[in-house]
Amino acid sequence: MKTKSLRFKISLYISLLSLLVLGVLWVLQFVLLHPFHVRMELDELERVGTQVLHSVENNGTLSALDDYAFDHNLRILRMDEDGSLLNLYDGLGSAIPFFRLRFPAEEFAQIQEKFSDTKGGTIRYLAEETDEAQNGAAQSAVKAVFVARLPENLGGYLYFSSTIPPMSATLTVLRQQFFIISAVVLLLGLVAAQWIAKRLSKPIVALTGSARRLAQGDFSADFAAGTDGFAETQELAQTLGYAAGELSRLEQYRKDLIANISHDLKTPLTVIRMHSEIIRDVCGDDKQARDRHCQTIERETDWLSGMVGEVLELSRLQDGSAAWNPQPLDLSAITREVLESFAALEESGGCHFYTEVEDSLTVIGDAAGLRRVLINLIGNAINHTGEDKAVGVCLRREPEGVYFAVRDTGTGIAPEEIPNIWERYYKSGKAHKRAVTGTGLGLAIVREVLERHGAHYGVQSELGKGSTFWVLLGGKAG
Repeated sequence: MKTKSLRFKISLYISLLSLLVLGVLWVLQFVLLHPFHVRMELDELERVGTQVLHSVENNGTLSALDDYAFDHNLRILRMDEDGSLLNLYDGLGSAIPFFRLRFPAEEFAQIQEKFSDTKGGTIRYLAEETDEAQNGAAQSAVKAVFVARLPENLGGYLYFSSTIPPMSATLTVLRQQFFIISAVVLLLGLVAAQWIAKRLSKPIVALTGSARRLAQGDFSADFAAGTDGFAETQELAQTLGYAAGELSRLEQYRKDLIANISHDLKTPLTVIRMHSEIIRDVCGDDKQARDRHCQTIERETDWLSGMVGEVLELSRLQDGSAAWNPQPLDLSAITREVLESFAALEESGGCHFYTEVEDSLTVIGDAAGLRRVLINLIGNAINHTGEDKAVGVCLRREPEGVYFAVRDTGTGIAPEEIPNIWERYYKSGKAHKRAVTGTGLGLAIVREVLERHGAHYGVQSELGKGSTFWVLLGGKAG
């Protein structure tokens, strides 16, 4: 197993987590158990002592002390202010008088010192207790002590003590059990880690294989295996599937672009070569024929230059390196200038313009970019208009902004193709043919320029009746 793989890392982390949990349990069981037990004994002794003290204060008598001593297996001593012992309640149910024997002076001095350091009427502490074993050897144990001042009418102190049994035997049993538990937990942790790691890594491994196929150019790579995993792998699978689809479309658009450009380049190059050969072989001495052929060569050369320019322009727009100089512009004047540039085409009968252009419509934008949008949209309408060669151009003020539209009377666009006509390199299902004006890259350039302006745009089309391309600058479309 690779040490950097997800499966190895998950197994390692779960195993470390198991060890961490066992380590915490070890500390709690064998390091903190005894202090915790001692603290509980002290808390319990204080609780019982406080309860006894309240009973004495409420009843004004010590008659219930033997019951408390018996019920809780305590030793309760009563002593006066000088440390003389008055009574012993040892849990046997009877009070044993001490006939004024004295409490151990050293411990009594400690009690008085502790009371001097506190403002309360009670203290508690731990003390060592030494007993004589059966063989005569002394054995020491720890006892919990709680001392409370008695009310003034009774005077003196109540001394509560409870021996805390040693836990060595209990800890020995717990240690033996803990080793067994640790082995079982580690084994189960390793098994669970392997299962979880395999379960989590399986869809990722499948996605990695599919992504590798995608990177190698196989756009049919299936990412469905990732949808069987958890939410994150499902989202990753969906994203990779979407990316594969987009890359496939992009690859098809790229092939279409290359095919279209190759087709468009081949035609003018063939024309240029043909006319050059005619000039060389046939009419080299005929100036009129030579000029005619040279004009054809010049026209085709200009077309080639324009095509290369539009490809470079589209590339600059897409990578953001195109010039950008937004400022207030008279869009009405720019529209009329563009229409004048198509005047020669109208005079030759190539098209007929029907215009509705309002005066002095100002927008904020890049002059060169917006001029390119108008030229491309009008040129696109000229390329696709019907037999009547009619092209309508409209520019007017709307409540949402300045509205520009170009209408042709051509065959229209199929509904399923409308969402794609703005895509880069898109070509419809129709056979490619050279455009009357432009190079066929116009709509891709229009999209890039308008999105840079933040404009709204779209197309309304009906098969057999033509299309209307519209742009809304300076507002939102309705």
